[in-house]
Amino acid sequence: MFNKITKNRFGHLFFSLFIFTLLFVIFFYTRETLENSYPAFFVFLGATFLTLSAIYVIYGFSKLNLDRTAYLLLGFIGVICAYFAAQPMVKRAETMRKNAGICAQTLKITASIASTGAEQVNLNAIKFRNELYSSVSEFIGENIKEPVLFIFLLALSQLLLASGIGLWIGNGIDKISHLIPVALVAAIADIWSVAAGATSAIVVSPIMNYFFLRFPVFGSSSIPYLIGLTDYLFFGIFFQASVRYNLGVVKNTFLLALSFLVTVAFALFYGLGLPVLPFMGLFFVLGNLKLLKIDKEDKKEILLFMLAIGLVFTLITFFMK
Repeated sequence: MFNKITKNRFGHLFFSLFIFTLLFVIFFYTRETLENSYPAFFVFLGATFLTLSAIYVIYGFSKLNLDRTAYLLLGFIGVICAYFAAQPMVKRAETMRKNAGICAQTLKITASIASTGAEQVNLNAIKFRNELYSSVSEFIGENIKEPVLFIFLLALSQLLLASGIGLWIGNGIDKISHLIPVALVAAIADIWSVAAGATSAIVVSPIMNYFFLRFPVFGSSSIPYLIGLTDYLFFGIFFQASVRYNLGVVKNTFLLALSFLVTVAFALFYGLGLPVLPFMGLFFVLGNLKLLKIDKEDKKEILLFMLAIGLVFTLITFFMK
């Protein structure tokens, strides 16, 4: 049965979308049947199923063997779909933030006026403001339910975006040696994003709905944010490059998937919030080191490219301050 389905050009894609949908539905409708006794394990399980099914979706798009322009078009469609699918969640988050902020700020101003400059009272006011902000946000969140259908459609749109753009870039890498600077840029960008505070700014903002995929997990009434969109985009780049240069699809799929699971495991079980892309780039380069041939000219190009990228990130960091 499976062989018959996957013989068709669209077979893997349709089957991967079916698997992703089935897992989402199963996890969603059974998520509250289990007690949240092992929250870290349940989240890890959800992230694992999300990653494996998402990887299969990207593989399904790759098996279409489309022209590069077609993949770019798919990515563009994914951007549009993701934008509109995320709107209900973004507006809900903005409503929660705005209303909670008004209540909390009103309390702070009132307490500041009444305190007549007493430092301890001001500190208590800030504490109560933060508690009020959290309470109001939680209350609004409980009463304004998230549209689950849109969360699901957003995840599919994000995978379409990641597949289209990632496969488009992967098909456009002209030399196998260029995969090393791609891996370095991915790692540096992800590390910089965490170190410079860009990631932390996103995760407390309503716009995080655009950048993170969500998936139901057992023992949780909510649908948590699990994996970043750019992580799957770079998976598409490396995966398609491994197909194009015959680096070994199975081997590289395993290495790339391992980078997701390692970072999620460190975050959940050891409390270390590590970015995915440095591990992804490292595993990919080490796993294909003998095949990634670099000549002297390539080394010069890579060095100049990395210096330029370093300068760009330095300037961005400077202007962010």
